[in-house]
Amino acid sequence: DSDASLAMTQMIAPYKSVLDEKMNVPVGICVATMDVGRPESLLSNFVCDAMLKKANESMPTDFSLTNVGGLRKSISQGEVTLRTVYEVMPFDNRLVLLDLSGHDVLALCDAIASVGGEGVSGITFGIANGRAVDVKIAGKAVDKDHVYRLATNDYLSFGNDKMVPLVNNLKIYDTGLQLRDLILESISECSSVASVLDGRIYEK
Repeated sequence: DSDASLAMTQMIAPYKSVLDEKMNVPVGICVATMDVGRPESLLSNFVCDAMLKKANESMPTDFSLTNVGGLRKSISQGEVTLRTVYEVMPFDNRLVLLDLSGHDVLALCDAIASVGGEGVSGITFGIANGRAVDVKIAGKAVDKDHVYRLATNDYLSFGNDKMVPLVNNLKIYDTGLQLRDLILESISECSSVASVLDGRIYEK
C-alpha cells in the first residue's frame, strides 16, 4: 500500500511542480493588509467595489453585495500571488445581476443588518437594534417603488446566508463570470492594491 502511495506521489510530482509554479506567480502588490469582517472591512469593500465596477461594464448597476463568509482569507501586505486569490475565493461563484424593488432592497438591508453587516458597494446604511436605518443608494434615500439593480454572487441569489429577499428578484442576469477571475483582474489592473473603510455600513 505504501508502495502504491509512493508511486502515486512520484507520478503527480511533475504536475504538482507545474501547478505550484503557476500558483506562485505574482499578480499584484497589496499596499496594506486587507482583512475581512463586519460591519465593513477592507477586503469586502475592495471585492464589492470591483464587482460593481465590472457589473457596470455590462449594464447600469446600482449597488453590489457579497457575503463575508465567502471570503475565506485576508490578503496580506506585499506580493499577491494567484494562490492568494484562490485562497480568498475557493468557490466557483459567478457574478449575477438582479433587479430588485426598493421594498426588497430595504428588506435586504434589514437582512444584512441582522447578521451585523456584509460586503457592499454603492449603498450606505446604519445598523440600529439589528435593523437597517437611513438606507441610501448614490446618496439618495431608497424609493420603495423604484427598481434597482444589484450585483451579487449566484450563491446569494438563491437567498442563502439569510439573504432571503434576493429570491424576490424581478429578473436575473447571469454574467457567466467567476468572481475569482474578477478579483484577479482587479488586482492585476492596478500597480498597487489598496482599499478604504468609508462607513458604508456603520453601527448607530
